[in-house]
Amino acid sequence: MNKVIIVGRLSATPYQGFTNSNIEYSRFTVATRRTYNTANNEPITDFIPCVAWRQNAEFINKYLDKGSLVSIEGFVQSSRVTIADGSNINSFAISVDRIESLETKAMSENRRKNVQEFEIPSNTSHKEESNEIHDIDENIDSDFLDLEF
Repeated sequence: MNKVIIVGRLSATPYQGFTNSNIEYSRFTVATRRTYNTANNEPITDFIPCVAWRQNAEFINKYLDKGSLVSIEGFVQSSRVTIADGSNINSFAISVDRIESLETKAMSENRRKNVQEFEIPSNTSHKEESNEIHDIDENIDSDFLDLEF
């Protein structure tokens, strides 16, 4: 069974895109703390890449932003890309089946007013690999974009 449930905060504003066949998608990263700390009692934060399609993407792109607290259900999707030198790059992302905002409208408005309170910690043991968002057509095989979700 390939099932993932994550609760965390968006680490940046979601990236909105459209495939060649005009299907909306959203790429974003969720910062989530592990249930245990380091030996020095420091929290460990993981940054989980996610992709959502169609109605889920529309909801994310319209209503969520950096710092939004969300619950995500989905599955791990892996891909392999061959780059110019012939080597392969393996990557993964959570493909979102269901997303729910865990903030009320008042909570999200208050968070936006007090952004510094919700900054993602920079002193964690794990760092986000990259804040760059590439065009999805470069990262996923073209056959994948035609799949129905």
